[in-house]
Amino acid sequence: MINNLPISVEELVYAALLAFCITWFINNAIKIRKLVKATSISINGPKDIASVMERCYSLFPLEKLEYHGITLTRGMKIKITTIANADFEGEFIGGNTKNMVCIKTNRYIIAHKLSNILDITKL
Repeated sequence: MINNLPISVEELVYAALLAFCITWFINNAIKIRKLVKATSISINGPKDIASVMERCYSLFPLEKLEYHGITLTRGMKIKITTIANADFEGEFIGGNTKNMVCIKTNRYIIAHKLSNILDITKL
């Protein structure tokens, strides 16, 4: 029965692999889009700060975090230096089980992976 097909077995295998790759790419693009959409926060004024902070507290529930011998507690003023040599100074909001930290600067609320952080110092 395979001999009667207008395509060869090799072409069929290539088509199956291509379909798998396209499906995998689309599924991952959808997951990334959902993740970005879930973590994006828009602030429309001072009254939204409270709701944004509540959301940050729920996304980053760990009030204490140990990093290279330094114990960080919620509300502590810290300075983070990233691998890209970017410095952020602000208030420690919290951490989560995915090894991420969140800080609130004067203008932004920043979440960063611990593996991409070179140094955290207390201010």
